[in-house]
Amino acid sequence: MSSIEQHTHLYMIRHGQTESNVAGLLHGATDVPLNPYGLRQAEQVALRIQEMTDLNVMYSSPLQRALQTAQAISRLIGLPLHLHPGLAEINFGLVEGLTFAQLAESHPELHQRMLNQDEMDLGWPGGESRREFGLRIEAALDEIINAHRGKRLIVVAHGGVIGRATSMLLGNNPGDWESHAIGNCSVTHFEIAASGPIAHLIGDTVHLEGFDLETAAAGDAE
Repeated sequence: MSSIEQHTHLYMIRHGQTESNVAGLLHGATDVPLNPYGLRQAEQVALRIQEMTDLNVMYSSPLQRALQTAQAISRLIGLPLHLHPGLAEINFGLVEGLTFAQLAESHPELHQRMLNQDEMDLGWPGGESRREFGLRIEAALDEIINAHRGKRLIVVAHGGVIGRATSMLLGNNPGDWESHAIGNCSVTHFEIAASGPIAHLIGDTVHLEGFDLETAAAGDAE
């Protein structure tokens, strides 16, 4: 078998839109569902994934917004779905449910530290630190990739998870995950080769072009 055939392909998909996304709330560990528009986004990304060939394994965060997205894909392509708790979004602890503006007002020092990408020991009160979150994501992806070498993998997760994984795979500052544009139901594709990861797509939403413009008004009316 050639080295190219042994490459692992990792497709990371962010969940569809939630009401928390619309309102700009810090909902990481909070288990919120997709809104009606997010459910339609999940159907669109499932159609895109259906066009791919030789997909082998699918994993999802257990949080329902990711799970609902993964289930839409699973129904269409027929792959069984495996849940992995390590793929859950960061836990913001006691500030879950605040907007960034409310965080700046109620926890100004924490907000300022959050703006520093090098502040890896930033800890959300009652939640996770950036470092803990990053180590959890690295461990989860290492486990998944090592268990399925040479396969084509689908991972359905969250913006923070995929952003952190992207920074890790690119060898960037681990605190720089927020700079990657990982939109709802976007597709990020890495090829894991012996020479290192190869980025093919980061936050790609071509499958949602036109769909967003044509269906947003209908979604608002539901």
